[in-house]
Amino acid sequence: MPPLLPTGIVSAVDAMAIVLGQAIQLARTRLAANASPILRLLIQRDHEITESELLRQESDILRGARANMPTHKRPDYQPAQRLAILQLMRLRGWNIKTVARHFVIHENTVRAWLKAVESQRRPGLFSGVIVWNRLDDGVRWAAGEIRRLCPEPELGSRTIARHLLRAGIQISRSTVQRVLREANPEKPPRKPRPALEEPVGAESHGLLKPKRPGSKLLSSLISTDPLLDCSTLSQRSCVWHCDITQIRVLWFTFFIAAVLDGFSRKLLAMKVYASTPCSHNLAAMVRSATVKHGKPKFLITDNGSQFRKLFGKAMRQQKIRHVRTRVRAPFLNGKVERLFRTMKLWSRLILFGFSARSIQRQLDTFRDWYNSARPHSALGIRTPEEVFTQRAIPQPVAYRARDGPDIQIEIPRRCYRHDPHLPVIGITVRRAAQLNIVPKVS
Repeated sequence: MPPLLPTGIVSAVDAMAIVLGQAIQLARTRLAANASPILRLLIQRDHEITESELLRQESDILRGARANMPTHKRPDYQPAQRLAILQLMRLRGWNIKTVARHFVIHENTVRAWLKAVESQRRPGLFSGVIVWNRLDDGVRWAAGEIRRLCPEPELGSRTIARHLLRAGIQISRSTVQRVLREANPEKPPRKPRPALEEPVGAESHGLLKPKRPGSKLLSSLISTDPLLDCSTLSQRSCVWHCDITQIRVLWFTFFIAAVLDGFSRKLLAMKVYASTPCSHNLAAMVRSATVKHGKPKFLITDNGSQFRKLFGKAMRQQKIRHVRTRVRAPFLNGKVERLFRTMKLWSRLILFGFSARSIQRQLDTFRDWYNSARPHSALGIRTPEEVFTQRAIPQPVAYRARDGPDIQIEIPRRCYRHDPHLPVIGITVRRAAQLNIVPKVS
């Protein structure tokens, strides 16, 4: 180990080396412009020798760094690079051992490349494999554009894929994740979360997964509107969910109650209270929801004090069977609990107001957006309003790069009722017939 020198001596030596280097460079420049051709040739030879020595040092550094890496972590050579290595091998007259030493690869790898060239059985080693199933560039751009327009953390890859499916573009969540990762490779992928275990216990009467309404709901809906289709009504839920939660605006506390349809996840009613609501308030809210949407057969609530004797009596008067969940089992009323989570994520971004009336106006806006503009994960790619009314959506189509430029995608982001935190993504897909473009024939 060389002895440590004072900082002043090291700085002086470095300054002298810089001066000598600049002097040598100045002398070479003047000699290169000399009238004598011999001197100019000598300077050119000296310059080429210096450049070759610097390139050799650079090559040794890169080769040494690759050789120090574990074999399984070394980057692969691209098809064009493999072909260039074999061409360089022929031009220089190297043998297999020399090529393997210069490019830090195994000798059997070089033999495999030579065998592939002679037999022509693996052309993908040197020309690359044609990806016939590659996603169309317009679809890849659409996934990144939605991510750019909607940077909110709750709008992830699953929601992006859902919006594209609603627009008629076939894509999966894993494909969206791969496209976003390619666009931003510096961001590490999220660690996979363990799957949630199914709740323990039997689902009595099929209340958690309703498939058809009760006769009372069907008859009430037909009586209110005789033009309704019975086959459509048979898919609506006969189970409703009801619960309350609280939010804080500065030092004020407000209580929010909601009624949710169990089959379509449609938010039927949502009301704010300045103080803790009583059984009479909640029963009145359920009664107003039944006037508009008909009576359900079951109403599921938790074991709060508001949902006990008086509330049960009011439900019996309306001929609705009140079902209370088990104690410490929130998953039995999880549909409305998940609704409150979405609502609180939205409420953190805005200032509700300091009066129940102003908060109620914003909750009405949120309810309409939740029902008509937000695709629900439990409903596939449909919104609660589309499931409730059995509205059809476009059938997704897979667009691949081999099909040619036959689509044009427009993705504007609008604000629902002037609320920037309630996004409405309108995706417009124009096909080749609408663009007057003749697609390529593969």
